[in-house]
Amino acid sequence: MSLLEAKNIKKIYKTRFGGASVEALKNVSFTVEKGEYVAIMGESGSGKTTLLNILAALDKPTEGTVILEDKDLTKVKEKDVAMFRRDNLGFVFQDFNLLDTFSLEDNIYLPLVLAGKKHAEMKQRLDSLAPALGIGEIIKKYPYEVSGGQKQRAAVARALITNPKIILADEPTGALDSKSSDELLALFKKVNQMGQTILMVTHSTKAASNASRVLFIKDGVIFHQIYKGEATDRQMYQKISDTLTLLAQGGDN
Repeated sequence: MSLLEAKNIKKIYKTRFGGASVEALKNVSFTVEKGEYVAIMGESGSGKTTLLNILAALDKPTEGTVILEDKDLTKVKEKDVAMFRRDNLGFVFQDFNLLDTFSLEDNIYLPLVLAGKKHAEMKQRLDSLAPALGIGEIIKKYPYEVSGGQKQRAAVARALITNPKIILADEPTGALDSKSSDELLALFKKVNQMGQTILMVTHSTKAASNASRVLFIKDGVIFHQIYKGEATDRQMYQKISDTLTLLAQGGDN
């Protein structure tokens, strides 16, 4: 049984005053298996961010359903949706979304604080995460005292500390230099090898080449997909590049 299933997702936006409508997503269907590492790629305006927002229960589709295990995200009540996201989903954003007035430690603890967890449990969870993420020596520092790569590691820790069913990452390397990007991608690969399911939206061919599967979205539909299989990161990079070229030329899958 799939961990996440998107079925016939459509999203139509109406312009102001009931004018023209824009179909951002057109009958999108796919599944994500438990422990899988999936990247979603596409040009700006292709619908990938809209899709991520629907998968994150930040927006509702015009038609279709999103099932996370046995829960239909499209039917979660508005008053319950924040708690649902906190208990089931982990988020990693391009701009880190860390609070500058909180230490890295307190930023990481925040979702557990909101969930009413006791400090002893929070500390135990962080103590087991920090060494694996390489942040043990910086957790008392504030975001403005550390590098972009260290901020993103703290953001990954915050996403993982709730033991989410799936991590949703939105352009996680977008604000990082090449060295920090490489470190984050190695970290994602390590976390995935530990069993964590990851779904990542990215423009970066290099980032996507680390995933086990890449979905390509164009004009609101799934255009193509590639499985990594036994391919190396370099071979996967070339496959993705070839597909993006075909996509840009308007080819069919």
